[in-house]
Amino acid sequence: MDTLTLEQVIVLSRHGIRTPLPHTLEFLSELTSKNWPKWDCAPGYLTTRGGTLESYFGNYLINYLAGLEFTLSPDDIFIYANSIQRTVATAQYFSVGAFAGLDVPVRHRYPIDRMDPIFDSIIRDGSPAFQTRVINDFKRHTHSAELIEKLDQRLAPAYDLLSDILDYKQSTFYQQYQCEFSQLPTQVDIIAGKEPLLRGPLALGTAIADAFTLQHYSGFAKHDVAWGGITTAQQWQTIINVKNQSLNLLCQSPVLATHFALPLVEFITALFAEEKHKFNLLVGHDSNIFALLAALGFEHSSLPEQYEQAPIGGKVVFYLWHDKQRQQHYFKAEFIYQTFEQLHLAEPISLTNPPKHITLNFSDITPKQPGLYLWQDVSKKLHNFLVNAD
Repeated sequence: MDTLTLEQVIVLSRHGIRTPLPHTLEFLSELTSKNWPKWDCAPGYLTTRGGTLESYFGNYLINYLAGLEFTLSPDDIFIYANSIQRTVATAQYFSVGAFAGLDVPVRHRYPIDRMDPIFDSIIRDGSPAFQTRVINDFKRHTHSAELIEKLDQRLAPAYDLLSDILDYKQSTFYQQYQCEFSQLPTQVDIIAGKEPLLRGPLALGTAIADAFTLQHYSGFAKHDVAWGGITTAQQWQTIINVKNQSLNLLCQSPVLATHFALPLVEFITALFAEEKHKFNLLVGHDSNIFALLAALGFEHSSLPEQYEQAPIGGKVVFYLWHDKQRQQHYFKAEFIYQTFEQLHLAEPISLTNPPKHITLNFSDITPKQPGLYLWQDVSKKLHNFLVNAD
């Protein structure tokens, strides 16, 4: 890569550490008789600790890019976030770490707490035909005859573990349904203008796994996380896999992956085409990352020292390189993320204590060398996606 010059970078970031979401807090207390911890800021908001880690990430990434001889002026920088407190605040803290002292605006479309359609994983087609396509896709995705029963069967050990940690049989939820956690009824609603609404053990398990993971990331003493009920790496992997599988189902089954990713792919394609800014940061959610990677045909990549498939604060980075000798442009994609323990310890990341870098590879394009693709091939792929998506 000695002959390559880095011309443009587009980053899609998940927001940093937040508190549990409002709708999660509403029913968590019904799943256990134990007391959930109190948080020091509003539900779903970026925490101060999350902001600090984002400033570390901003400082690291800009120093890393400087090492690639990628220098920036304020006019080269474009930062755009979903219009939600945790995403806007993430962008602001990142900017402080990366561009302290520079006049770099953080843009968002709406007043805070209104979802931007670019990042909003909602159903835009309310037709019965589309609903049928989604349900059939779920069945194929999980190898199930009715909905997702095969997936629930595979996750039964995780559901049992969560039930034990919660002491679920002492909860008001158990008193209402009188059945094991893993046997709670599953259903899904596909309604225009709303996110897919999943009910049952997968949805409940996802909310619980999210709450426990946020406790870990927020630096709770390990004996306080999940009331001391998680003691091994295998247990963490089992619990967080519930959330991973939920996001795989809702954001990576082909119909919904394409449906959700379309506005974001349109936006990113326009950024590449305009070539107006050298560095572009977009801040959204794990659902955006899941859908984008699936829709564009990236191979699944395991993330060493992490259990989440799209860790909090993690960033998909697209690089556009130019080879003057060959008069060719090349594309590379990476996932850059902090490890499970780096987040727990709130370690400052730097060039001497870096986050993890994982190269992302397309499943249907042959690279010119490992991880490096002809831009014309990638550009054609983006064009074909936009033409064929519905």
